[in-house]
Amino acid sequence: MALDSQQPTGSQAVSHSQSLDETPPPGLLRNSNFLLLTGGQIISYLGDFIYSTTLQIWAYALVPTAASVSGIWAAQYLPYVVVGPIAGVFVDRWNRRQIMIVADLLRCFIALWPLLVPPALRLPAIYLAVFLINSLGRFFSPARSGVMQVILAQPDQPRAASILQSSFAFAVIAGPSLGAGLYFLVGPYLGTILNAASFLISALCILAMRVSPQALHPGAQRQATEGSALRAVLTELIDGFRFVLGSRVLRVVMILLVVNWFGVGALNALEIVFISQRLHASPELYGPMATGSGVGLLIGSLIAGALSKKLSPRTLLTGSIFLTGLGIVILGLQVWFPLALFFSSLTGLLQGGIEVGYMALLLLCSPRTLIGRVEAVIQTSMFIASVLSIAIGGYTAQFIPVYILFIIGGWLTVLAGLLGWFGLPTRIEPVAASPASPEAGPEQAAQA
Repeated sequence: MALDSQQPTGSQAVSHSQSLDETPPPGLLRNSNFLLLTGGQIISYLGDFIYSTTLQIWAYALVPTAASVSGIWAAQYLPYVVVGPIAGVFVDRWNRRQIMIVADLLRCFIALWPLLVPPALRLPAIYLAVFLINSLGRFFSPARSGVMQVILAQPDQPRAASILQSSFAFAVIAGPSLGAGLYFLVGPYLGTILNAASFLISALCILAMRVSPQALHPGAQRQATEGSALRAVLTELIDGFRFVLGSRVLRVVMILLVVNWFGVGALNALEIVFISQRLHASPELYGPMATGSGVGLLIGSLIAGALSKKLSPRTLLTGSIFLTGLGIVILGLQVWFPLALFFSSLTGLLQGGIEVGYMALLLLCSPRTLIGRVEAVIQTSMFIASVLSIAIGGYTAQFIPVYILFIIGGWLTVLAGLLGWFGLPTRIEPVAASPASPEAGPEQAAQA
């Protein structure tokens, strides 16, 4: 899948450099490329959650055990470790828009697999479809970040991240209810077909964007790494890891996000236990609590977008993490469900600024030729921290009251916010967009 691998020479190289320095139009409402990207992502996010809910109910109907549903979660998260780091290398090699279009078209077809196989193969087909869709998502996500660097003016990037995060939060709220309703109304067919259609619509929206091909393929001028293909991939992956560690901003961002996810990763998995043990309420109330958190995240994302005009990405990220940690500590102390519901929703609201601040710093401090690997390194580190948190939390919950684990996780999140506040420089300059020296001088990513 070598996308646009031909390297420009002569006057083509000059055109390439000029295209990389083109300034996107200011203002999100006047930016047709961003409107197309956002429209496709809103539909795709909603399709994702409808599909995820459909498959979980379907898997349980096929084999009514917890293990059958757990297999879906395993297939969903495994690509973060198996595929994610390597995907970042190829995102930096290939044309980002072509990566997104191909990924969406393949996911459109793969989403339909469980409907097409014989009944005896349905459950394995569900697992395979989830694994492949999320593997392609490991290519799509960093490619989208690279495209956002090109189509957005730097002042608009935090607000753009806010809009995408709000779209995601809306899908979190609406998708599961729609998916469950459609399944019990007409079976798994409509939810599956809607998700496939959402990928197709997303691909068409991306195809309609009008962006310089050279700007979408900043790695075209990069010299090929000598040696075998495997060695070249590993070398480029190590280059990305070194860049993250060499950049003060990205290094601190990765550390604080790892600490944050190590603190809160287990809490979602333990929330039902918390409701039952600490609040002495029915586990059925998990649904309203999850919805409340989703509504809070939606509102918080919109507020963070508005605040991004006055607050720096550093303040948004570290402040949101710090306040979220305090909210989790207070949530863990509650013994009455209505108050717990309120603080769960408030915590969701406070989380709205985390993705907005993180994405703004990622786009600001990552060279266009390296953003795929930078995002892959950070996301993989976050995922590993989250999995460790779930494993440790699930084990220690046998001996320690769950509310104590909530309080410990909250204080770890507070610590992450403090690490970011004191570790990140107050003045952060964007890295040079020119391909002339994209991998040199990680100090460009941070000005102390």
